[in-house]
Amino acid sequence: MASLTPEDAVWAADQFISYYTQFNRIDEYFRHVKQSRLDKSSGTLFGPEDDIFSDFSVHPNDMKFSIHVVDTSNKPKSKYTQQMYSEVLNLTASNAIEEAIPGRTLKWIVTEDTTDKVVGVVRFGSPTINSKPRNDYFGKVLSLSQINKEFVMGFNIVPVQPFGYNYLGGKLLCLLASSSYLKQQFDEKYGTDLKYFETTSLYGSTKGVSMYDGLKPFVRHVGDTESNFLPLFHDDYFNEMFWWFNNNANGGERLISADKSSKKLKIQTKMISIVKKSLQDEGKLEEFNAAIEHAKSLTERKRSYMGFFDYDKDDAIEWWRKKAAKRYDKLVSNKNLRTQLELWGDKQDIDIIR
Repeated sequence: MASLTPEDAVWAADQFISYYTQFNRIDEYFRHVKQSRLDKSSGTLFGPEDDIFSDFSVHPNDMKFSIHVVDTSNKPKSKYTQQMYSEVLNLTASNAIEEAIPGRTLKWIVTEDTTDKVVGVVRFGSPTINSKPRNDYFGKVLSLSQINKEFVMGFNIVPVQPFGYNYLGGKLLCLLASSSYLKQQFDEKYGTDLKYFETTSLYGSTKGVSMYDGLKPFVRHVGDTESNFLPLFHDDYFNEMFWWFNNNANGGERLISADKSSKKLKIQTKMISIVKKSLQDEGKLEEFNAAIEHAKSLTERKRSYMGFFDYDKDDAIEWWRKKAAKRYDKLVSNKNLRTQLELWGDKQDIDIIR
């Protein structure tokens, strides 16, 4: 295995220690990465205020919705393009978004029709291969062929804000995502025979509840994930450390072959192994190991949910409408209705856990 000089090993260990000990909760990590990307952004390419739902005088009982499959072609024929999807998602989502995701994918932009405004976006993709809640639910580890044929994951289910807060927008999107409407589209695109929809909460035990709670019988909490993965270095910092390790620990060769899957995770895992092997200072090694364990503790256990495509999108909307009307009326009565768009990069102190 590649190794570092004692001096370089201490330097590398200090980079890990400094990076991870600045965070005490996973939302602090997400906010740090999100703000870092915004600081480097040149701004949006369209006026988001003109496309995002902002008329909070509209009552849930008067709303109608449409689902638009994102046109990802090089010459889109629809206005619901990858550019619009990305900008709405990045302006709204609390976590930093990874755009280049391999494997199957389908993306939605959901609009409210009386205003013709965007209320949220959803991205579907191939499910995680190993899932403790899934294994526990079925009482066994399912075969890879069954997982790929029968399961789909909702990775980004993101209502614009404060539509999400005022109208239970996250619940609406999740109900649509686990309806037969999604099954039909995904099966037609990929030749699957979907039976199960899965998603997980973003923050785990940082927040005791999730926007996916309270959706029975359509979507059910089926258990909690394990909590033993490391939040990764982000963007430029990751690249700097990657090339530093290549040059100083691996003779200029890549740490991980370019054809490996999950390269970023495997690269950072190898960095950690090299540091542990190379550190000769026992006190520094103890400090380094403590920082890595602290970083793993940030991720917490996430609540996992499953749906079964046993209702259509109109049923979902009507079920949501009753809940949303009650929520909206209560907020209006208590004068707690939020009326300002919550967009990252808009100089607002956004409540990242929402």
